[in-house]
Amino acid sequence: MLNQRIIKIGLFSVIISFLTVLRLNAQEVKGTNLFPFFQHPIKYPAITPNGDYMVFLVDNGLKVIAYESFYKNEKWTEPQPFEYINRLMAKTGFEVGGFGFNHDASMMLFHANITGNYDVFYTEKTKGQWGEPVRFSSPVNTDGDEYSPSLSADMNMLFVLRKKPTRKHDQCKELLLFEKDKDDKWIGPVYLPPEFNTGCQETPFIAADNITLYYSSMREDVMPDGKKTDSEIFNIYQAQRINKNAWKFPTMVHALNTKYHNLSPIMNSSGDYFVYNVKAPKLKNQPQNIIKIDLPMSDKPKATMVLSGKIIDRYTKEPIKAEVIVYDAVTSVEKGRYQSTDDGKYSIILTYGTNYKINFTRNGYSHTYYFKDITEFGNSENDMFSTELYSEINLELNIYDNELFYPLTPKVSIYDSISGHPVILDIKPVADGKYNCRLNIGNNYRIQIESDYFDDFNDYFDLRTAVFYSDFEKSIELKSTRKIVVLDVPNVDLKEASVVARNLNRNELITEVVKDREGRYTMALRVGDTYEIDVTKTGYTFFNTTIDIASPEEITTVKVEMEELTAATKLVLNHITFETNSAELNAVSYAELDRVVKLMKDNPEFKMEISAHTDDVGSDVINRVLSDRRAMSVVNYLVTQGIPTSRLQSKGYGKSQPLVPNNSDENRAKNRRVELRIIE
Repeated sequence: MLNQRIIKIGLFSVIISFLTVLRLNAQEVKGTNLFPFFQHPIKYPAITPNGDYMVFLVDNGLKVIAYESFYKNEKWTEPQPFEYINRLMAKTGFEVGGFGFNHDASMMLFHANITGNYDVFYTEKTKGQWGEPVRFSSPVNTDGDEYSPSLSADMNMLFVLRKKPTRKHDQCKELLLFEKDKDDKWIGPVYLPPEFNTGCQETPFIAADNITLYYSSMREDVMPDGKKTDSEIFNIYQAQRINKNAWKFPTMVHALNTKYHNLSPIMNSSGDYFVYNVKAPKLKNQPQNIIKIDLPMSDKPKATMVLSGKIIDRYTKEPIKAEVIVYDAVTSVEKGRYQSTDDGKYSIILTYGTNYKINFTRNGYSHTYYFKDITEFGNSENDMFSTELYSEINLELNIYDNELFYPLTPKVSIYDSISGHPVILDIKPVADGKYNCRLNIGNNYRIQIESDYFDDFNDYFDLRTAVFYSDFEKSIELKSTRKIVVLDVPNVDLKEASVVARNLNRNELITEVVKDREGRYTMALRVGDTYEIDVTKTGYTFFNTTIDIASPEEITTVKVEMEELTAATKLVLNHITFETNSAELNAVSYAELDRVVKLMKDNPEFKMEISAHTDDVGSDVINRVLSDRRAMSVVNYLVTQGIPTSRLQSKGYGKSQPLVPNNSDENRAKNRRVELRIIE
C-alpha cells in the first residue's frame, strides 16, 4: 500500500509539473523552448562560445542534477547527466550553479558553497577531462557570498555577483567587475556606474565582443509604452563599455523580456544564437524553460569572428601548449592573452573594427606573428591559422680577416653568458671560415673566437628576446695582431719617400708610415708573417730587406741604410741570382731588378754601370766570360723595362774584385754578386 501511494504521489507530481510547463508555454513567451518536454524546472544554463555545447541544472524536487547537451545536426541532443558536476555535488553535498565558459571552452566557471559560503571557482579541461575546482583568490572572493562568474573573451574582465541583502530582499545581489593588471592578477572591484546596481542583480554575461554586457535586474523601470515594469520581476538589461573608464547606462532588452522572471542571458560568440531562462514567479520561484530567440540587430553585440588552429613543434611535430597574445596592429595595445590546450589547439574571438596582430609563442620557443585585418565589417566567417614553433635555431658563423676578407679557421667556442658554463667547445668548421651550430632559444650566449696572430673576439648572441627566424647568419671580422716596426733612417727624411711593406704570407701591401711622438717612423705589421720592406726616394739608393714579425711584445727596429746618389755611389744588388754556371736570371731576381728600374726612372739624370762578380771557383777566363754574360742579362732586362741603352753599361769583373776573402762558402756567396755604380 505504501509503495503504491508513493507511486501515485510521484505520478501526480510529474503530471502537475508537466501541466505547469504547458501552462507556461501557453503564455506570451517569446522565442522557442529548446527542451519542451523536459519535465523539471531548469536554471543556470550556459553555452560554449562555439555554440555546440550546453550545461544547466535541473531541480526534480528531490535533488539538483546537472545536465549537458550537444548541438548536432542543427538540434540539441537529449540532455544527459553531467557527471563532473554531479560527482562534485555528491562528493561534497554542496550546491553548484552560475555556469560560464571562457573563449575556447577550455575553462568552466561556476559558484559553489564548498568553503562554507558561496565563492566562485573555475576548472580547466586537460586531455578531455575537467580538473579539480580552483577557487578565485582575493579580491574576487571574500568572506561574503559570490555568485555567477562571467569571464570576458579576452580574459581581462570578470563579472561576479556579491550578496547584498536589502530590507525587502534578503537574497539581493550586486554586480561587480574585476580586471587583470599588468602582472595578470585580478584587481577590483573596479568602478561601475551606480545605475548598474539599481535594485537586485542576477546572472551577468559578457558577450564575445568584450564590450556588451547582459544581465538580469529586478528594478522599477518604464516600458516603451510608458507603463511601469513590475518591480518584483527580473528583466534583462544590456550595457556597453565605451572605453576603459566609461559605460553606457544599462537599458532593457525589450525583445527578450516577458511578464515572468527573465534570467541567464547567454549566446555563442557570433551572437546569432541567443538563449535565456524564463522563470514563473508563482511556481515556487523556480526557473522553467530555456528559450532561444533571434535578437534584433540593435540588441546584438558587435560582430565577432573566431580564429582557431593548432600549434606544433617544428622538429618533433608534436602539439605544444603555447601563448597567443593579441595586439591592435596599429596602436600595439594588447587586446588579450590566451593559451592553447595540451593538444596544441587554440580558439580566440576577434571583434570586427580592428586590425589585429597575433603573436604565437612559448617560453623557450620562437615567435610567429599573424595579421588579421577586420577593420571593415563583414560576415562572421571564422578563420584558421596553424603554425610551427621551434625551440632552437641554427647559427651560421662566417669568420674572416677584417682587412683582407679571406676566410679564417679559428677555434670557436660558445658559453652561457649568465653561468659562464660552456655550451659548445671547439666547433668544427664545415668549410673554410664557415661554422654551424644549434642553440636553444631562451638563453644569452657568449661567442668566443681564438686564432693565432689575431686578437681574441667575444660577442653576445641574445636569444632571450623574441625570435622570429630559425636560421641566423653572423659575419665576424677578426682583427690581426699587429706589431710596431720602427724604421731607423739616419740623415734621411722619409716624408717624400716611398715605403712599401709586402706581406710574403698573404696578399697584403702596407704603405702607411706613421711618425710617433718621439719622431720615429713606424709601421704596424702583422705578427706571425714575413714582410719584404722596400724604401725608395728620389736622389737616394733604394733599401730592401726581409723581416719576420715573431711576437707583438717587443718593438722591432729596422736600420734603413740609404745613400745619396753621387758619382761615387755603388750599390750591391743582393737579391739578383743566376742558375749555376749560367747567365739565366732566377725568378727571385726580378723583384730586385724592378727596384733598379724604379731607381733609374726616378733619377733620369744618372748613367749606370751594371757589373757582375764571381767567386774564385774556376779559371779566370771562365769567370770573366760568365760575369760579362750575367751583367748583360741584367742590362737586357732593364732595357725591356724602358731604360735607354744609352744610360746603361755592362761589365764583368770575374773574381778580380772580391768583397771578402773566398775562404768559406758563406763568403763565396757574398762575392757572387751584381753591383750598380753611377758612372756619370
